[in-house]
Amino acid sequence: MKAELLAPAGGKPHLIAAVNSGADAVYMGGVAFNARVFAENFSDEELPEAIRYAHAHGVKVYITLNTLIKDDELARAFEYANYIYGLGIDGLIIQDLGLARLLHKYLPELPLHLSTQGTLYNKEALPAARALGIKRVVPARELSLEEIRELSDAAAAMDPPVEVEVFVHGALCMCYSGQCQMSRLLGQGSGRSGNRGTCAQPCRQAYTDESGKTYYALSPRDLCLINRIPELTAAGASSFKIEGRIKSPEYVAIVTRIYRKYIDKYDSLVREFGEEAAAAKYEVEDKDMMMLRQVFNRGDFTEGYLFGNPGEEYLSGASPKNQGIYLGRVVALVDSEDKVTESDERSAVRGALRRGKILACISMDKTAKEMGAYVASGDCLEFRSEDKEYLVSNPIGGVTTYVKDIGDGCYILGDYDKGVSRGDLAYKVTDSKLAEEALDMPERKLPATMQFTAREGQYPTLVMTDVKAGYSAEITADYKVERANRTPTDAERIEDSLRRLGETTYTTGMTGIDVQTDDDIMMPLSQVNRMRRDAADELLDNRLKAVINSRAAKLEKMEIGKIKEDENLGTDVLDITLYPAKIGGKKVRPVPLETFMERRNNGESETTEIPYILNVSNGKLDKYIGENFDEIAEAVKDTGILIGNLGWIARFNGAGVPVYADYGLNVFNNQAKLFVEELGAELYMPSHETDVRDDRGIPLMITEHPIDAETLTDRKGEAHRIVRSAAGDKTLIY
Repeated sequence: MKAELLAPAGGKPHLIAAVNSGADAVYMGGVAFNARVFAENFSDEELPEAIRYAHAHGVKVYITLNTLIKDDELARAFEYANYIYGLGIDGLIIQDLGLARLLHKYLPELPLHLSTQGTLYNKEALPAARALGIKRVVPARELSLEEIRELSDAAAAMDPPVEVEVFVHGALCMCYSGQCQMSRLLGQGSGRSGNRGTCAQPCRQAYTDESGKTYYALSPRDLCLINRIPELTAAGASSFKIEGRIKSPEYVAIVTRIYRKYIDKYDSLVREFGEEAAAAKYEVEDKDMMMLRQVFNRGDFTEGYLFGNPGEEYLSGASPKNQGIYLGRVVALVDSEDKVTESDERSAVRGALRRGKILACISMDKTAKEMGAYVASGDCLEFRSEDKEYLVSNPIGGVTTYVKDIGDGCYILGDYDKGVSRGDLAYKVTDSKLAEEALDMPERKLPATMQFTAREGQYPTLVMTDVKAGYSAEITADYKVERANRTPTDAERIEDSLRRLGETTYTTGMTGIDVQTDDDIMMPLSQVNRMRRDAADELLDNRLKAVINSRAAKLEKMEIGKIKEDENLGTDVLDITLYPAKIGGKKVRPVPLETFMERRNNGESETTEIPYILNVSNGKLDKYIGENFDEIAEAVKDTGILIGNLGWIARFNGAGVPVYADYGLNVFNNQAKLFVEELGAELYMPSHETDVRDDRGIPLMITEHPIDAETLTDRKGEAHRIVRSAAGDKTLIY
């Protein structure tokens, strides 16, 4: 199955870039409740036209409403979802369980996609997602290829099937599934929560460990899985997602275009040779990899955890920003007129010196030359020390204004800020030509066919068909065809008029038009032009109406008012003062499940202890529970168990174990509390976004990355403890 290509649309220019670069679908945000509030996004006035534009070009639209939502915001979020549902969106990306409960209950036909921040990572969580009416899941980006395959197989076997969407390119969160509290709490509380759409990106800051080493300990490289399209397709992923709603339109255009090329290339190979041979023949060209690196990379790319834990190779290294393409080494500095003799170089040096700048002689790297790297006027270069520990906070460099090829792979380039040294490494961080050409693309067109018939004494007809959608429009002229007195209107002239589709979204290509006429007839071309325009307009209207009509009608204002009243929206508020609640009338102390079982087996457990499953149990903990489930269930029947993920609630509940919903389920409103109760769990602790905590404290991050430090001190001087999970395969930052 050919996977969907899903591209980001942070604003109108990004939308146009994604559509014209070949995206099958786009995801975008409105003015509220989306996890990228710093993107341009779309106002209520802009959104209908943006959706219409995408649909007019055959592209699906998914809207992000993927933040946690307070009780006093639920009514507004529900109304907003109802509004955009009426615009004919193809899916709504959500995180909040309470909002999902409302939408599934009252707008059951609205396709819901569970965001990666829903922290779904195993097949055991799929029934809970299905209970919310989830059509598509976006699992944690930490999954291996085998785990994606296992999840996809289980999702496809459900009735109805659930789609699995995977990220293939772009920025990564260090925290598992983006469930980070660090931004919100860093430095006595910045209030900028990733779960609320305002992440301050603390993972892109430098930290100092206990030895005094300062480095970007939490900054991952960007993901790039362009080489893994065959494996991901075979694993059952139905959608390939590009991250980047706060990136530039040029970035969206280039990355989307390249992924489109290789998704189509692999599909073509499969159809010609079969899957096994296609995978062997599939190869990504160096020039395309160089373009992906050039447009944005943080110290090259990572394949994440697709084939295991990459360790330090996961990190961006000396800089958390775009590091560009390595060009070569500075072998000399041109900072004196005495060093050159040619008039044009003397002029360049004089100008540079006058502005307090220098020129650098670069010896081009062999690999860079083989990949076709170059430097042109307008490109931006950065020069960095070769010292691996060097932190690039204020990079030296600038815009290239002078390029001189002096042979033997050496170039004199200028002019740049002073501070460049012999031996420095030169990187091209922006390519002016690439950026200029990125958005220079033809408008995307939809294929159409036309059948035109003109018989003497009859009204001519035009049938125009949208090839992909299958809709047709039939136009009959109000003019009867006559015999020509002088020059007849031949089929060639009629076809030429029909082909002039101009600014419409349709094209007939080189073929696709069939003209049937009698000989020697008179047919005014103005009539042909009108028929063409009317047919194209009607065809597009049919396409747009079909999208909206395929959805159930949105709720009217009166119905929403009744729903608010029935569900007590805004008045039935989650009382966080009750949590953590007493269990069985006594205060309990949560301990990791592994610790609880070990202490119990040693006769050391206490009656006040209650075991908890870490909200990220994927890996060793899931394996431990699966292999010892009966023993564990028997051991915790009296105490009950705290569960912070969707995967294990039903299993323990079915075994007769009292289940208590932990903070990992991100219960942030009363509707979410109702949902977990419907799953069979009593709420013990709501989302940490509420600031409720117990003696475990608040882990600012849970990450798959093994951080080799005991403490990390942030830029404000606050030290954070680094703790390994009881299972040993997760790192917790406090």
